[in-house]
Amino acid sequence: MISPADVWEALDALALEQGLTPSGLARAAGLDPTTFNPSRRISPHADGRGDMRWMALPTLLRALDVLKISPAQFIQGLDGAGRGAGQASVTRLRGLPLSRLQGGGLFNSAGHPTGVQWEDVTLPCAISGDAYAVRVDTDALEPLLREGSSLVVMPDMPPRRSDRVLLLQPGIQPVVGILVDNTARHRGVAPAPALPVSASASHPQSTGDMSGRTAEGLRWGVLPYKNSQAGGEDVQGNVCGMEETVVPVQEGKSGVWVHRIVMATF
Repeated sequence: MISPADVWEALDALALEQGLTPSGLARAAGLDPTTFNPSRRISPHADGRGDMRWMALPTLLRALDVLKISPAQFIQGLDGAGRGAGQASVTRLRGLPLSRLQGGGLFNSAGHPTGVQWEDVTLPCAISGDAYAVRVDTDALEPLLREGSSLVVMPDMPPRRSDRVLLLQPGIQPVVGILVDNTARHRGVAPAPALPVSASASHPQSTGDMSGRTAEGLRWGVLPYKNSQAGGEDVQGNVCGMEETVVPVQEGKSGVWVHRIVMATF
Protein backbone atom coordinates (compact mmCIF):
# COMPACT_ATOMS: atom_id res chain seq x y z
CA MET A 1 0.00 0.00 0.00
CA ILE A 2 1.24 3.47 -0.89
CA SER A 3 1.80 5.76 2.09
CA PRO A 4 2.04 9.56 2.29
CA ALA A 5 5.77 9.16 3.00
CA ASP A 6 6.15 7.30 -0.32
CA VAL A 7 4.65 10.26 -2.18
CA TRP A 8 6.84 12.84 -0.46
CA GLU A 9 9.98 10.74 -0.91
CA ALA A 10 9.32 10.11 -4.60
CA LEU A 11 8.70 13.81 -5.24
CA ASP A 12 11.92 14.75 -3.42
CA ALA A 13 13.91 12.28 -5.53
CA LEU A 14 12.45 13.56 -8.81
CA ALA A 15 13.12 17.17 -7.84
CA LEU A 16 16.74 16.50 -6.89
CA GLU A 17 17.33 14.70 -10.20
CA GLN A 18 16.52 18.03 -11.85
CA GLY A 19 18.62 20.09 -9.41
CA LEU A 20 15.71 21.38 -7.34
CA THR A 21 15.42 21.57 -3.57
CA PRO A 22 11.94 21.32 -1.97
CA SER A 23 11.73 25.11 -1.74
CA GLY A 24 13.02 25.49 -5.31
CA LEU A 25 10.37 23.12 -6.62
CA ALA A 26 7.66 25.01 -4.74
CA ARG A 27 8.77 28.33 -6.23
CA ALA A 28 8.92 26.87 -9.73
CA ALA A 29 5.37 25.58 -9.29
CA GLY A 30 4.13 29.02 -8.19
CA LEU A 31 3.53 27.84 -4.62
CA ASP A 32 4.59 29.14 -1.24
CA PRO A 33 8.33 28.34 -0.85
CA THR A 34 7.61 26.39 2.35
CA THR A 35 4.97 24.13 0.78
CA PHE A 36 7.27 21.10 0.55
CA ASN A 37 9.32 21.76 3.68
CA PRO A 38 9.61 18.76 6.04
CA SER A 39 7.78 20.65 8.80
CA ARG A 40 4.76 21.12 6.52
CA ARG A 41 4.46 17.38 5.91
CA ILE A 42 3.33 16.57 9.44
CA SER A 43 -0.36 16.63 10.31
CA PRO A 44 -0.81 17.42 14.03
CA HIS A 45 -3.42 15.47 16.00
CA ALA A 46 -5.33 16.36 19.11
CA ASP A 47 -3.25 13.96 21.20
CA GLY A 48 -0.07 15.73 20.19
CA ARG A 49 1.11 12.95 17.87
CA GLY A 50 2.07 13.96 14.37
CA ASP A 51 1.67 11.74 11.30
CA MET A 52 2.78 12.29 7.72
CA ARG A 53 -0.07 13.93 5.82
CA TRP A 54 -1.18 13.33 2.25
CA MET A 55 -0.18 15.96 -0.28
CA ALA A 56 -3.08 17.91 -1.78
CA LEU A 57 -3.81 16.74 -5.32
CA PRO A 58 -3.68 20.25 -6.93
CA THR A 59 -0.30 20.80 -5.25
CA LEU A 60 1.05 17.48 -6.53
CA LEU A 61 -0.19 18.16 -10.06
CA ARG A 62 1.52 21.56 -10.17
CA ALA A 63 4.79 20.01 -8.98
CA LEU A 64 4.59 17.20 -11.55
CA ASP A 65 3.97 19.77 -14.29
CA VAL A 66 7.24 21.51 -13.37
CA LEU A 67 9.06 18.17 -13.33
CA LYS A 68 7.57 17.16 -16.71
CA ILE A 69 6.20 13.94 -15.19
CA SER A 70 2.65 12.80 -15.93
CA PRO A 71 0.45 11.69 -13.02
CA ALA A 72 0.30 8.21 -14.58
CA GLN A 73 4.10 7.96 -14.67
CA PHE A 74 4.34 9.15 -11.09
CA ILE A 75 1.77 6.63 -9.83
CA GLN A 76 3.37 3.85 -11.84
CA GLY A 77 6.69 4.62 -10.17
CA LEU A 78 5.02 4.47 -6.76
CA ASP A 79 3.01 1.29 -7.30
CA GLY A 80 4.94 -0.43 -10.10
CA ALA A 81 6.29 -3.94 -10.01
CA GLY A 82 9.28 -4.25 -7.74
CA ARG A 83 8.60 -1.03 -5.85
CA GLY A 84 10.93 -0.94 -2.89
CA ALA A 85 13.22 -3.58 -4.41
CA GLY A 86 15.88 -2.87 -6.97
CA GLN A 87 15.21 0.88 -6.83
CA ALA A 88 18.02 3.29 -6.05
CA SER A 89 18.32 4.08 -2.36
CA VAL A 90 17.15 7.48 -1.22
CA THR A 91 19.31 9.46 1.20
CA ARG A 92 18.28 12.48 3.21
CA LEU A 93 21.04 15.00 3.89
CA ARG A 94 21.58 18.65 4.66
CA GLY A 95 21.76 21.24 1.94
CA LEU A 96 21.99 24.97 1.22
CA PRO A 97 22.17 27.27 -1.80
CA LEU A 98 25.72 28.23 -2.77
CA SER A 99 25.11 31.91 -1.95
CA ARG A 100 24.29 31.09 1.67
CA LEU A 101 27.51 29.22 2.43
CA GLN A 102 29.25 32.44 3.50
CA GLY A 103 27.34 32.55 6.75
CA GLY A 104 28.91 31.62 10.06
CA GLY A 105 28.05 28.64 12.21
CA LEU A 106 27.51 26.27 9.27
CA PHE A 107 30.40 23.89 10.00
CA ASN A 108 31.84 22.40 13.17
CA SER A 109 35.52 22.09 14.04
CA ALA A 110 35.79 18.95 11.86
CA GLY A 111 34.33 20.68 8.79
CA HIS A 112 30.98 18.88 9.00
CA PRO A 113 27.68 20.72 8.46
CA THR A 114 26.03 21.78 11.72
CA GLY A 115 23.41 24.18 13.02
CA VAL A 116 19.80 25.01 12.21
CA GLN A 117 20.40 26.98 9.01
CA TRP A 118 20.64 23.85 6.85
CA GLU A 119 17.67 22.59 4.84
CA ASP A 120 16.63 18.95 4.53
CA VAL A 121 17.08 17.57 0.99
CA THR A 122 16.71 14.11 -0.54
CA LEU A 123 19.23 12.41 -2.80
CA PRO A 124 18.04 9.59 -5.11
CA CYS A 125 20.99 7.31 -4.31
CA ALA A 126 23.00 6.00 -1.38
CA ILE A 127 25.70 8.32 -0.01
CA SER A 128 27.89 7.38 2.92
CA GLY A 129 29.62 9.68 5.36
CA ASP A 130 28.64 13.19 6.43
CA ALA A 131 27.86 14.50 2.94
CA TYR A 132 25.91 17.66 2.21
CA ALA A 133 24.27 19.16 -0.87
CA VAL A 134 24.86 22.57 -2.44
CA ARG A 135 22.36 24.05 -4.88
CA VAL A 136 23.87 26.31 -7.54
CA ASP A 137 21.78 29.49 -7.40
CA THR A 138 23.85 31.53 -9.88
CA ASP A 139 24.56 31.41 -13.61
CA ALA A 140 28.23 32.37 -13.04
CA LEU A 141 29.35 28.71 -13.28
CA GLU A 142 27.78 28.02 -16.67
CA PRO A 143 28.26 26.22 -18.99
CA LEU A 144 29.83 23.59 -16.71
CA LEU A 145 27.18 23.91 -14.00
CA ARG A 146 23.82 25.36 -14.82
CA GLU A 147 21.80 27.41 -12.37
CA GLY A 148 19.54 25.07 -10.40
CA SER A 149 21.90 22.10 -10.46
CA SER A 150 23.02 20.48 -7.21
CA LEU A 151 26.41 19.30 -5.93
CA VAL A 152 27.06 16.50 -3.45
CA VAL A 153 30.05 17.37 -1.27
CA MET A 154 32.04 14.98 0.94
CA PRO A 155 33.93 16.79 3.74
CA ASP A 156 35.54 13.53 4.94
CA MET A 157 37.08 12.62 1.57
CA PRO A 158 40.58 14.13 1.16
CA PRO A 159 40.76 16.12 -2.10
CA ARG A 160 43.56 15.43 -4.57
CA ARG A 161 45.15 17.49 -7.31
CA SER A 162 42.70 18.04 -10.22
CA ASP A 163 39.67 17.06 -8.10
CA ARG A 164 36.52 19.14 -8.28
CA VAL A 165 36.25 20.93 -4.95
CA LEU A 166 34.34 23.52 -2.96
CA LEU A 167 36.60 26.08 -1.27
CA LEU A 168 35.20 27.86 1.79
CA GLN A 169 37.23 30.72 3.27
CA PRO A 170 36.21 33.58 5.60
CA GLY A 171 35.48 36.84 3.84
CA ILE A 172 35.21 35.51 0.28
CA GLN A 173 32.48 33.92 -1.81
CA PRO A 174 32.53 30.09 -1.90
CA VAL A 175 34.59 28.88 -4.86
CA VAL A 176 33.66 25.84 -6.98
CA GLY A 177 36.49 24.65 -9.19
CA ILE A 178 39.52 22.46 -9.74
CA LEU A 179 42.18 21.91 -7.06
CA VAL A 180 45.64 22.84 -8.37
CA ASP A 181 49.17 22.71 -6.93
CA ASN A 182 50.72 26.19 -7.21
CA THR A 183 54.20 24.85 -6.46
CA ALA A 184 54.05 22.34 -9.30
CA ARG A 185 52.67 24.91 -11.74
CA HIS A 186 55.21 27.62 -10.97
CA ARG A 187 58.34 25.61 -10.24
CA GLY A 188 57.87 22.52 -12.38
CA VAL A 189 58.19 20.14 -9.41
CA ALA A 190 56.33 16.91 -8.79
CA PRO A 191 52.70 17.33 -7.70
CA ALA A 192 52.10 17.60 -3.95
CA PRO A 193 50.26 14.83 -2.08
CA ALA A 194 46.55 15.03 -1.35
CA LEU A 195 45.45 18.13 0.52
CA PRO A 196 44.32 17.35 4.08
CA VAL A 197 40.57 17.34 4.64
CA SER A 198 40.95 20.28 7.02
CA ALA A 199 43.04 23.33 6.26
CA SER A 200 41.85 25.02 9.44
CA ALA A 201 44.09 26.45 12.12
CA SER A 202 42.26 24.23 14.59
CA HIS A 203 44.17 21.29 13.07
CA PRO A 204 47.76 22.58 12.72
CA GLN A 205 49.09 19.06 12.24
CA SER A 206 47.12 18.85 8.99
CA THR A 207 48.20 22.10 7.36
CA GLY A 208 50.82 20.49 5.12
CA ASP A 209 54.15 21.87 3.94
CA MET A 210 53.91 25.66 4.09
CA SER A 211 57.32 26.03 2.40
CA GLY A 212 55.57 25.78 -0.94
CA ARG A 213 54.47 29.41 -0.95
CA THR A 214 54.57 31.20 -4.29
CA ALA A 215 54.20 34.81 -5.39
CA GLU A 216 50.62 33.98 -6.33
CA GLY A 217 49.69 32.63 -2.88
CA LEU A 218 50.02 29.40 -0.92
CA ARG A 219 50.87 25.94 -2.13
CA TRP A 220 47.34 24.96 -3.07
CA GLY A 221 44.80 26.88 -5.12
CA VAL A 222 41.43 26.44 -6.80
CA LEU A 223 40.81 27.30 -10.45
CA PRO A 224 37.20 28.55 -10.44
CA TYR A 225 34.70 27.01 -12.82
CA LYS A 226 33.58 30.45 -13.96
CA ASN A 227 36.90 30.82 -15.79
CA SER A 228 36.79 27.41 -17.44
CA GLN A 229 35.96 28.77 -20.89
CA ALA A 230 39.22 30.72 -20.99
CA GLY A 231 41.40 28.24 -19.16
CA GLY A 232 40.99 24.63 -18.16
CA GLU A 233 42.68 21.26 -18.08
CA ASP A 234 44.53 19.40 -20.79
CA VAL A 235 43.93 15.69 -21.37
CA GLN A 236 46.44 14.80 -18.62
CA GLY A 237 44.59 16.99 -16.13
CA ASN A 238 47.22 19.75 -16.12
CA VAL A 239 45.80 23.21 -15.64
CA CYS A 240 46.63 25.72 -18.32
CA GLY A 241 45.81 29.35 -18.95
CA MET A 242 44.23 32.01 -16.73
CA GLU A 243 46.80 31.37 -13.97
CA GLU A 244 46.13 34.76 -12.39
CA THR A 245 42.58 33.68 -11.55
CA VAL A 246 43.58 30.80 -9.25
CA VAL A 247 42.25 31.40 -5.74
CA PRO A 248 44.93 30.44 -3.17
CA VAL A 249 43.95 28.20 -0.26
CA GLN A 250 44.77 30.07 2.95
CA GLU A 251 46.11 27.07 4.86
CA GLY A 252 46.45 27.47 8.60
CA LYS A 253 43.60 29.98 8.83
CA SER A 254 40.55 29.15 10.93
CA GLY A 255 37.39 28.36 9.01
CA VAL A 256 39.14 27.34 5.77
CA TRP A 257 37.73 24.18 4.19
CA VAL A 258 38.44 22.41 0.91
CA HIS A 259 35.70 19.81 0.41
CA ARG A 260 35.63 17.30 -2.43
CA ILE A 261 32.69 17.28 -4.85
CA VAL A 262 31.67 13.70 -5.68
CA MET A 263 28.49 14.20 -7.71
CA ALA A 264 26.49 16.80 -9.61
CA THR A 265 22.89 16.77 -10.83
CA PHE A 266 21.97 18.85 -13.87
